[in-house]
Amino acid sequence: MAFMSEPASAQQFTHLRLHTEFSISDGLVTIGPLVDRLRELQMPAVAITDLANLFALIKFYSTAMGKGIKPVCGCDVLVESENGSTTALVLLVQNETGYLNLTNLISDMYTRAEGHAEPMLRRADMAGRTEGLIALSGAQRSDIGEALLAGDNALARSQLQAWQDLFPDDCFYLELQRVGKANEEAYIAAAVALALETDIPVVATNDVRFLQQDDFEAHEVRVCINDRRTLDDPRRPRNYTDQQYLKSAEEMQSLFADIP
Repeated sequence: MAFMSEPASAQQFTHLRLHTEFSISDGLVTIGPLVDRLRELQMPAVAITDLANLFALIKFYSTAMGKGIKPVCGCDVLVESENGSTTALVLLVQNETGYLNLTNLISDMYTRAEGHAEPMLRRADMAGRTEGLIALSGAQRSDIGEALLAGDNALARSQLQAWQDLFPDDCFYLELQRVGKANEEAYIAAAVALALETDIPVVATNDVRFLQQDDFEAHEVRVCINDRRTLDDPRRPRNYTDQQYLKSAEEMQSLFADIP
């Protein structure tokens, strides 16, 4: 089993948020072509963070290791707070203890979910079960992001402190994304200011859903099938952009050149 270790060098970039076809509702990436593309881009590692599951893990691990790519185990989850609100969170495995904690947390989500309810964690249930895990904040979809965009910096700091209490020892990162969604720059400016104020590290992700930019329309078809909508439905939400592809290290460095 491979886990997260040292960060990549300045000349490299590792995608730490990526959904495969095993994220049934919103992923189009298949394992073999993913690993081949990573080799073309000379990327040393990648994290798969399918939504609330580790179904791809065995195939991902064996395929990536066979091609010299370091596989990082992870998962995107929704977390419910005490007041009933939900926040996005990315969990990445750092070591064996983290892997065991993540599998237990995922199991809890599904055993507690009722009927067709979307599986999610409760923040209170995570206490004491985050050792060996690294968390990315969820960018704009997070409770911190929502507070920052609402101009409530005090609440954002309070939320950040709560996550730091759950993920001590510099294991919590503020996540930044530039994929062409509304309010991104306002969020990034506020998040970077908060990071500087609190000495919290930031990490850039591209929230990857497909390999090539030209795959966007095919991805939208998959989303529509899951949502039981048609492509031309004016009421359907547009939650994704054509920028959520597997960008090269050079593209990502250029995209975040102002935040090196």
